[in-house]
Amino acid sequence: MKGITVNFRSGADSSSGKAVKKSQNVLIAMLEELVSRKDASEKKRILADEYGMTMTAELERRIQIMCNWSESIRERERKDAKIEARKEARKEARIEALERMSRVNITREQILSMGYTEAEYEKAQSALYANA
Repeated sequence: MKGITVNFRSGADSSSGKAVKKSQNVLIAMLEELVSRKDASEKKRILADEYGMTMTAELERRIQIMCNWSESIRERERKDAKIEARKEARKEARIEALERMSRVNITREQILSMGYTEAEYEKAQSALYANA
């Protein structure tokens, strides 16, 4: 079995916000159009006008499948980003709780017995001393 990995670029450079130049490789350029955020009818128009593809019922069906595929990838990325943000927020909330406990003189041993880790405790202590 053989495979290939292709890194598709988005329509804009994330660092500058400028439009990315179309790939000189025709296949890559067409694939980037297929996975772009444009709607299916716009993608079909571009493939017909710029790449000379004749829109048959079968090709339209396959383009729709690719559009659905690229949208599901973007949706999965959004969900993954939300999950990651929630995890990070929980970590921060745990550290803030540890800081509050330390401020009211709860001992290290008591804090660790509540299920907090040594690393969390140390991070909270560092934050407390940095803010002092």
